[in-house]
Amino acid sequence: MSAQKLGAGVHTLLFDLDGTLYPIENGYEEKVRERVFEFMVDELKVSSVEQAKEMWWEHFKVYNQTLRSLRQGMGFEFDREKYWSHIRGDPADFLQANFDALEMLRSFPGCKKFVFTNCAEKQAIEALQVLGLEGEFDGVYGADFMGDVCKPERAAFEAVCARAKIEPNGTVFFEDSVKNLVTAKEMGFTTVLVRGKTAAEEAGQNGGFKPDATISAVNLKELREALPGLFIGA
Repeated sequence: MSAQKLGAGVHTLLFDLDGTLYPIENGYEEKVRERVFEFMVDELKVSSVEQAKEMWWEHFKVYNQTLRSLRQGMGFEFDREKYWSHIRGDPADFLQANFDALEMLRSFPGCKKFVFTNCAEKQAIEALQVLGLEGEFDGVYGADFMGDVCKPERAAFEAVCARAKIEPNGTVFFEDSVKNLVTAKEMGFTTVLVRGKTAAEEAGQNGGFKPDATISAVNLKELREALPGLFIGA
């Protein structure tokens, strides 16, 4: 593979994890969701899975992250590490090496690259290991780092920019959730929607928002076609 050069001023590639660096349709998200409801019943003593689902949806719409929904929205107290370990399980049951993403990441040796996820860092790194991408990033920012905020809140983006020492107007952000891209674009990021189940579920919720580019998966060929102005000599 040959090294690619990005346009002047572009210095960073920022990636969501779930649904971006692997397709969310592979069953992993569905299994994680099942484990959330199991955790609510077994550990938090919610009376049934059906009630857990109703409670989860009511609060997730407000808090945008299950951990915050349970703790801040519903007032439950529990061990965070036990929670994350339970709901994420073994990613190797669903994920596999993503060679297209690996090729793209290695095509930009001069760029800084980070993962920005609402998942906890430990579990995010476990997923990256299975995907064969762990060593390709300069840092992983997740739920432990963000604390009481998460995507799509502006404060979460600002915290990551400050810690990673990056500027939005020189950063390309890859994400499968439109609501997260809305915040990013308002801040000056170049936004790339990785089209899939999440974007379809959010259709009509974000006022006709248009990302700078849309791709079906993280790969060099689609990125060059969708955002040719990003590349020197394009």
